[in-house]
Amino acid sequence: MVEHLRTTLHTFVNNYQAVMWRLRECSLNDEQLGNAVGLSGNAIRNRRSKPGLWKLSDVERLATHFSLPVTACKQLEQALKELPKTMRTLPSDERRRTERQLVTKIAQLELYNQSDWPVKCLLKIHQSLYKGF
Repeated sequence: MVEHLRTTLHTFVNNYQAVMWRLRECSLNDEQLGNAVGLSGNAIRNRRSKPGLWKLSDVERLATHFSLPVTACKQLEQALKELPKTMRTLPSDERRRTERQLVTKIAQLELYNQSDWPVKCLLKIHQSLYKGF
């Protein structure tokens, strides 16, 4: 379970970096890009200055706009949706160890699954999963 999430997150992070590179190279201004991906120009401006504010769905829309694959976003979203259910089936000591490994509790996983995942949280989980390797 954790290994699958680790590899899926790694693929997403690579895709996210490609999207951010394309964003830096993009000739559209914030308003034009916002219109193209369904966000306000102000949201684009804020997220450009603070990349951790991007959401998983934003990265997917940007990838689509830049003609980059969205598979990594979709696979990560699916893995994150299944994670709380899987974790609830674990014995309590193993569940707590997994929560520490992910630096996120089940309740937080469920909350982000209902709303949208901030990229900064995904990067934090990715970093914590790679710390031990």
